[in-house]
Parts: sequence; structure tokens; C-alpha cells
Amino acid sequence: MASSIAKILFIESTRDLILSNDNPWYFIGKYAEGIGSPHTGIDRIWPIAITMRALTSTDDDEIVQCIRMLKKTHAGTGFMHEAFDGDDPYRFSRKWFAWANTLFGELIYETYNRKPELLKTV
Repeated sequence: MASSIAKILFIESTRDLILSNDNPWYFIGKYAEGIGSPHTGIDRIWPIAITMRALTSTDDDEIVQCIRMLKKTHAGTGFMHEAFDGDDPYRFSRKWFAWANTLFGELIYETYNRKPELLKTV
């Protein structure tokens, strides 16, 4: 039992760290905030990271916030990208990124199955 509690605390601590300003690859922009990487560059946020944040959250407000960010940052394409600029979502990489699109679909599916009322608020 103690090892299970320690594991949960470790996971929560890790999640808190990567979703904070202590992570040099955590960016906050006008339209979104989230994790990026050296691969996609400074101020570029991964839709995959926003989706994973929602999928690992137990907080309804956080889940809604993530879905709203994803809806606001597809740059009029209707698709998720590899990464986008948090201040200008029209500056993105990969016009269509299957991995991000599939994971976004999983988020909508899981949210609908667990808490369908949340989708009415986004």
C-alpha cells in the first residue's frame, strides 16, 4: 500500500513539475499554454501535450480548459498540428499530424464516455 501511495505522489509531483514554469519547455501564450520541446522550438506548444494533460487530469475545469485551448489553436484547419506558437496559432508545424489528431479524438471519446456533460461547456 505504501508503495502505491509513493507511486501516486511521484506521478503527481512529476505532472506538477512539467506543467510549471520550472520546466524550461513549458510555454504560456495568448491562446494556449503547454509543453513544447527543442525539436519544435521556443514558444511552440504541442497539442499532444495539451491532450495528455486533459487525459491525465481529474479536474473538470482543467479538462475543459484543455479542450478549449485545442479548439482555439487549430488555425482554421480543423486539424491538430505537431506544434503551434502560443501567441499565434497560425504559425504551426505539420498542417496535419495523425498522431495529434488521433489522440485528440481519444480525448473527446474518453470525455464523452466519462463525463459527457463537460463537452457541452466547451
